[in-house]
Amino acid sequence: MKAATLMPILVMFSSLHLLAQGPCPTATVSPNATLSSDSICLVTQVYGAGGLVGKKDGGPLDDTDSGTFKHVVHFQSSSLTSFSPLTAEIGTQLSQLPLTSPASGFIYSLGATGGITETTQNFGPILTERAQTIGKHRLFVGFSYQYFNFDKVDGVDLRHFGAVFTHESEACLPNNPTLTCASDGQVLATKDFIETQNRIDLKVHQFTAVGTFGVTDRLDLSIAIPILDVRMDMSSDARIISFETPTDNPPCCVHQFDPSQPTAGEHLFPPDAQFGNNHASFFRATSASGIGDVVFRGKYELIKGERVGVAAGMDVRVPTGNELNFLGSGTWGVRPFGAISFSGRFAPRANIGYLVNGDSVLGGDISTNKSDRLPSVFTYSFGADYGISPRLSLSGDFLGQTLINAKRISASTFTDFFQQNTVSNISPISQANVNQASIAAGAKINPMGKLLITLNVLFRVNDAGLHSKPVPLVGLSYTF
Repeated sequence: MKAATLMPILVMFSSLHLLAQGPCPTATVSPNATLSSDSICLVTQVYGAGGLVGKKDGGPLDDTDSGTFKHVVHFQSSSLTSFSPLTAEIGTQLSQLPLTSPASGFIYSLGATGGITETTQNFGPILTERAQTIGKHRLFVGFSYQYFNFDKVDGVDLRHFGAVFTHESEACLPNNPTLTCASDGQVLATKDFIETQNRIDLKVHQFTAVGTFGVTDRLDLSIAIPILDVRMDMSSDARIISFETPTDNPPCCVHQFDPSQPTAGEHLFPPDAQFGNNHASFFRATSASGIGDVVFRGKYELIKGERVGVAAGMDVRVPTGNELNFLGSGTWGVRPFGAISFSGRFAPRANIGYLVNGDSVLGGDISTNKSDRLPSVFTYSFGADYGISPRLSLSGDFLGQTLINAKRISASTFTDFFQQNTVSNISPISQANVNQASIAAGAKINPMGKLLITLNVLFRVNDAGLHSKPVPLVGLSYTF
């Protein structure tokens, strides 16, 4: 290929470079590209800082240069198309993890003579809210731990999924008729593809401190402070499927991994990446710990009946967590909610709310550093508490939430141009509502005084969105 014909390809590739300078420099022409330690970059940079491009551009592939034909090796655009939505969906839904409710286990009310009396008949909900307030000038503090082990996203098994990356197109030019071309007029080499089998392990330890203060007999102010430890690793086994041979024109373009790449001590690739001619394996791991998004809550009991209470409230989420490490959402969130609950030894209740989010890179495109609005979330729940004895109560809930117009992926298959190979793949699909449903079962134990021990397990009952195995919770709380 002559220099004049190379110019459009270089312009296209340079444009891709300029566009892809977000938090993860994954399509760069800089030989000094480095891997990012941010969790948001793990998936898109699993093949190195340059991505699936030639070694001269910071990638793991052989450059296939020969004589006057300068073929640019780039499968990176296709990998970003597959992996960026996956990363965005994981990050978006990690920012919406359920927190322990700041509802006090003990409640107090003004008696008929004006004195304050305890009216506790059960110890209240664990992950949801009841209408009754704690009582004027009462203080509740609590601390809990939850463990999330994520295994699916939109029904796709994170422990074993395929992804296929195709080559950017390149037309056969009239002034170079000796090129081996496919029937659609494209250079035969561009029909090559990379088949990958992948595994993502994602685990989150969430510690939450909560506190509630009764400003009046009807008004509570609360705070929830999550501290997260996010651990994520990814392995990818990649295989190049080629259709050209060394006897085709040009003879340079049999795609392969560069077998001379070092396997350790290199800033471009993970330490244990291994390269063969048409096969390579990659592995990356990240971890991050820190404060998540702090949530402030105000709740006012509108109806304070002898048997029934109705309350309205507002949650305000502050973007204190680092969204690039999946510790927070990267934006403010506001959720008005309502709660109705009954008093008594058996106390049914229901909640409804609507969370409105702002713009975040998690809702946009990390490859171009474009932010967009995180999906709004409609939340609803119903359940009941039951006082078994003065020192033990049980709690059960159904929890539902709908992410409005959320990004999604789906399992699919890919068949090559010549109809010779059909392999598993993932594909982004149109944004749509994601309806998630869970049930929770737990208990609160009162060993002494106003101290409570909380035990709970959260079960997902469908595969929509990011799915976790059963989520255990343990906690301690005290009411002053």
